[in-house]
Amino acid sequence: MTLFNLSRSGLILSIFSIIAGAVVRATGSGDGCGSSWPTCNGRVIPSLNSASEQIEFSHRAISGLLLIVTIAIFIKSFNNSVTGLQKKVINYLTFFVILEALIGAVIVLYEWVGMNSSIPRIAAVPLHLVNTFGLLAMYTIIFKLTQNPEIKISNLIDRKFKIITFLFILTGATGSIAALADVLFPSESFIAGIVEDFDSTSEILTRLRVLHPIVSTVLSFVLFNESKRLEDKFNLKTNQIKILVIIGVTLGVLNVFININIFLSVVHLLVADLLWITYIYTSMQKSYKKSLNHK
Repeated sequence: MTLFNLSRSGLILSIFSIIAGAVVRATGSGDGCGSSWPTCNGRVIPSLNSASEQIEFSHRAISGLLLIVTIAIFIKSFNNSVTGLQKKVINYLTFFVILEALIGAVIVLYEWVGMNSSIPRIAAVPLHLVNTFGLLAMYTIIFKLTQNPEIKISNLIDRKFKIITFLFILTGATGSIAALADVLFPSESFIAGIVEDFDSTSEILTRLRVLHPIVSTVLSFVLFNESKRLEDKFNLKTNQIKILVIIGVTLGVLNVFININIFLSVVHLLVADLLWITYIYTSMQKSYKKSLNHK
């Protein structure tokens, strides 16, 4: 397979892996394979008798395929046809994918799954999700570089990009904490949830979940402003970014009002991932135009 096809396959698998992980967390199926890793309940091919085992094993299978594709890309990077920048991005990509697997392994082996509400799990969950942002970014960048190898990263990482990346990471981290709180300490109703958010006697996770809508609102406004700038200055089409922002905010608000629905939560995360990928890809197009202008 070509580097283009491998990077495209890896990007798609990354999305499926993240969504499968969200389903595992939302359904409390993290202990479906027991505390064994990489086997599932001590078996390479498990019996899959329970729903939790099926869900957890599906996540592991997708993640395993992602690891195989990433290793294939890493091996491909030794070809003379691969540029120095592409090799550097592939090295970062490999790091994020391996770290993703290690974080997942530690979470399973130490049983930071199911209804576990320990401090290590509270720290591991946002770290796990933030790492996926790095993974998605590297896959998007290498995918774009296979199309336009002359792009310079120096044209990508400007002040606006750094601010938005930080806000994305903060939004992802707070979102994962909010999602974990909803699983471990569900509220009886929307009103009860609001009260619990500001109750000093509530669990720390419950009180922290209010940070997600605040940070995501800031990110939404910044993304709209950046979209307008990219349109005006670089003549780029940014309607996809705006549409994904609107869908993401709408799903988030609706999910809170109906007191958290697993399906909406998973779709909300999917939209967030697609928004991050779209933003990175659009920024790469900006970098491509800058590279052309400097010729």
